[in-house]
Amino acid sequence: MTRVKRRKIAAAATIAVAALGGVAVGTLPAENASVVTTASAIDPAGLYNEAQSKFAGGDVAGGLELLQQVLAVAPADSHALALQAIWSDQLDDVVVGRSALNRLSMMNPGLATTARNIISGVATAAQIVPSTTPQPVSGRVAIVVLGYGLNANGKMAPELVNRVLAGKAQSEVTTGAPIVVTGGVPKKGVTEAAAMRTWLVDNGVSASRILAEDKSGSTVGNAQNTAEILRAQGIRDIVLVTSPNHIRRGAADFGAMGLRVVGSLTTATDLEKYRTPLTKAQQTGIRLEATRTARIPATHEPGLLPQNLPETGPGLIPEIGGKILQELLKAGSSA
Repeated sequence: MTRVKRRKIAAAATIAVAALGGVAVGTLPAENASVVTTASAIDPAGLYNEAQSKFAGGDVAGGLELLQQVLAVAPADSHALALQAIWSDQLDDVVVGRSALNRLSMMNPGLATTARNIISGVATAAQIVPSTTPQPVSGRVAIVVLGYGLNANGKMAPELVNRVLAGKAQSEVTTGAPIVVTGGVPKKGVTEAAAMRTWLVDNGVSASRILAEDKSGSTVGNAQNTAEILRAQGIRDIVLVTSPNHIRRGAADFGAMGLRVVGSLTTATDLEKYRTPLTKAQQTGIRLEATRTARIPATHEPGLLPQNLPETGPGLIPEIGGKILQELLKAGSSA
């Protein structure tokens, strides 16, 4: 490598480091020297993955500390910013959460909306007190009945019968509202949604009111697929119907997909166990699943740079630094 080329690379390294927030990413090897990889100590993807592991384990403060390190090295990591906003809400850290959302809104408005949906969806879900009494709901809404595993012979389990009974009761109060029955996992060729639809029709509900979502195998899938169906119908508000032990988790997942849970109805199964709203400390599980439902990545691929650079805008110096650094690394590996 020529002396001039080494000087150009050194200058580029200085610019790249400044663009990445002043954090050094290692030194260039001297000519003919062996290369020692030091990226793991400052790899934002690795830090992001560690933060997600902390959240999954219930260590919210530890996860947020790691996200702060991610953003010091990779300030353009929009997923890290979204998670910082979402999990700061768990600790009631309004200042950090608002700052993260403001930055994210400038970089990636769509993801900022998703983060807000998760925050509000979890808050709504946590306050739900299960009830077996249908309530009238105004406006344009849909009734969403969540599935439950079928018996091996393709017949509905008793708890699924309870859920469709509750859905039918709500349909008699919210007249005219479409009813989405959601659930796949077929047994004997019958999906949960198909079994629910058949039961409702057999019990006097007009088939024209029923929309079947029969592809999902989990609550996450229920929310993702139902959101697509209702978006096509121009419907955002839902009355969610399921069991007491499932209602808050379900509501958080549907909220993460931008659906507003404006009412809920449950079966009577173990009702008394779930009368108390969730405290912030008890919201970790539903918050974590909501981020997965919204498709915020659980992990990033290893590397020096974030894998999800945001929608670009003026003055995004980290993007410039990233490009320079990529060229720098290419040059440093050549003779």
